[in-house]
Amino acid sequence: MAAPRSFLLLLPLLLLALVFTVYADHPPHLIGGLSEANENEEGVQQALNFAMTEFNRGTNDKYGSRVFRVLRVRKQIVSGVKYYFDVEVHRTTCNKSVADLSNCPYHVDPPLKKHSICQFEVYTVSWLNQNSLVKNECRDA
Repeated sequence: MAAPRSFLLLLPLLLLALVFTVYADHPPHLIGGLSEANENEEGVQQALNFAMTEFNRGTNDKYGSRVFRVLRVRKQIVSGVKYYFDVEVHRTTCNKSVADLSNCPYHVDPPLKKHSICQFEVYTVSWLNQNSLVKNECRDA
């Protein structure tokens, strides 16, 4: 009778060890918690395009800027989705009034060449077609 009882006491410990082993490399996502996001996801791209449009609209620079490199993207599911971006932004040779800056080359001439590291936070409620730039902080690189 002692053997089955000791097995019943060990069973929760074995289950706990199994859970730690399974989630050691891939912890579970917490609801409402931050998780890494794929920069190629449609929602991520839309949020980043929105952030860059707002960034360019808010500067006094006559040239438009665009993302040179995505350093990190995270997202948080709330009553919508919050996207957190760390990106490297470079000034282009195109005037800000150009509708699509995606094909504009970057300035390479030192007086006009400008690089920044930016943190953007975009809150999106897709079913209401609402976006807002919650955070827009950049520093020269």
